[in-house]
Amino acid sequence: MRNKPVLLTVTGVAMHRGEEDDAMRLTTMGTLSGSRDKWKLRYEESQSDSNEKHRITMTMDGGTVTMKRDGAYGTNMVFQKGRRFESSYRTPFGTFDMGIFPSRVDYHVDEGGQGEISLKYQLDIQGQYASVHHLRIDFAGSPRDPV
Repeated sequence: MRNKPVLLTVTGVAMHRGEEDDAMRLTTMGTLSGSRDKWKLRYEESQSDSNEKHRITMTMDGGTVTMKRDGAYGTNMVFQKGRRFESSYRTPFGTFDMGIFPSRVDYHVDEGGQGEISLKYQLDIQGQYASVHHLRIDFAGSPRDPV
């Protein structure tokens, strides 16, 4: 499948010291490409305070999910259950060291282009515990779109 248009909903919740923040929810259009073993989901999101757009690419392959986020708030993340990943988080205010430790990395994509990604991970910033995040992305192509 090559660049199939999909409607996707991104839902993110952060928990800090047992307190749950308000859920972040985004519904947007994106594209899905790939085949049975490897998928790429691409979409754009806007920064709420600046309207700056960021390109997101989620790659699902062999039980691992990678996320690349371009723009002023850019990062690369690798989600592999039970394995810590260290990277950096670029912002207009400077670059910060970041670590993630996923406890859930699940995804499913069917041949029609419908699927989901479900992640739960601990986030550290500059070596200090920041929060636990739950991220879910649901996506589906239009029934009229060819596969």
